Amino acid sequence: MNAVLSMAATRLVHEPSKLVLGQCRLCGCQLNAGEGDNLTNEICSACEDRPEAKRLSHKRPAAGAGAAPARDITPAEKALIRKLHGFMPAQQLLGILNERLYCDLGPDAAPYTMEQLYAEIGEGAVTAPAGGIQDWAGMRKLLNQAKKSGVLAAINEQVINDFAVVYSLNQKQILGLKDILLHETEEK
Repeated sequence: MNAVLSMAATRLVHEPSKLVLGQCRLCGCQLNAGEGDNLTNEICSACEDRPEAKRLSHKRPAAGAGAAPARDITPAEKALIRKLHGFMPAQQLLGILNERLYCDLGPDAAPYTMEQLYAEIGEGAVTAPAGGIQDWAGMRKLLNQAKKSGVLAAINEQVINDFAVVYSLNQKQILGLKDILLHETEEK
């Protein structure tokens, strides 16, 4: 082991241009000082002309610290938000959007903020709770939102029976759904 370390140290003293210092942030190849790689920004000479390399040479703004986002939310991302915001927690949806942004613009793009996401979702939109419905208070809140949006009025016994067939509910689950959902509609 000592022989290997001493040989590596001798090589660095006699051939400093062969010093390997990590990997390129874009392509992942080994950086080499002798090949003209940019060791400051950790970018190899082959990737220096790429647009991502130019962005990497600038300091990344801190997320949420009043930094302007890299871009506005795209039409594709708006469609994704419309389809998914009611089925997943906002933090998870924001993570997906920022992952798309990272893939499109590179690792140093300023991420989307929660405020942008909430502005796109809009006021009064029904969103999935982060921890799911854990208690009766959460259930009442969800039923109230369904009532306000008109979804609860569309649920009848046939819809519950169809739902039970598709999701293979047992009799206890079916009776619980009918008791909760149909009781709510009868109170109107």
